[in-house]
Amino acid sequence: MTTDDKKRPVVIWNADKLFPHPKNAKKHPPEQLEKLAKSIKKFGIANPPNIKSSGEIITGVGRWTSVTQLLGWKTIGVVVRDDLTEEEADALRISDNQTTSNDYDTELLKASMMDLAATGFEDMETLGFDDAEITRLTSDFSDLSMDDGVFAEDITTAVEDQKIKNAEKEAEIDKSAAPVADALGFKRVTVEQSRRIREFMTTIESKTGKQGADALIAALEMAI
Repeated sequence: MTTDDKKRPVVIWNADKLFPHPKNAKKHPPEQLEKLAKSIKKFGIANPPNIKSSGEIITGVGRWTSVTQLLGWKTIGVVVRDDLTEEEADALRISDNQTTSNDYDTELLKASMMDLAATGFEDMETLGFDDAEITRLTSDFSDLSMDDGVFAEDITTAVEDQKIKNAEKEAEIDKSAAPVADALGFKRVTVEQSRRIREFMTTIESKTGKQGADALIAALEMAI
């Protein structure tokens, strides 16, 4: 493996001659591929896929997938890495997957995005962020005036709404079935105790005009 920084040539390959490594662990969900496609359509591929001479992709599966499936490219620029051993190619694939993550200094990213937006740049959607992310990264919330009264009212409303939702959820749970043992605190009784409980239930159902658990609860409430 060469260790110098000499620029390796980019060559054009038929895209259908390329294929990913069967153990490539990097996932490429549709939304990520769409972001890649928008960026590549605007700026081109800044970092061409690295491949083996067999056509196996070492790095850049997402870029290859996005341009072939979403942009319809028939050819793609690649860097052929015949200087790597099998072990080095595997190591490069794993390293590339791990290091090409979206871990940013959020404040610096926000500053850069706001500067770019301030220039009137019109293709913000090509930067790899969705609309909500672009709004969050280009909005200066410190300049927004806030009415404390409105804020307090909003908080109060939110709290009351949450109380209602909690009460509705509690009512829903209360109507669901639960084991009798959970209520009584014991799971088993003797045959004699079982007979006496049945007699007791018959009596209280007759007196309260209710059945089952409702009759038992009514009798206990009267006893208290």
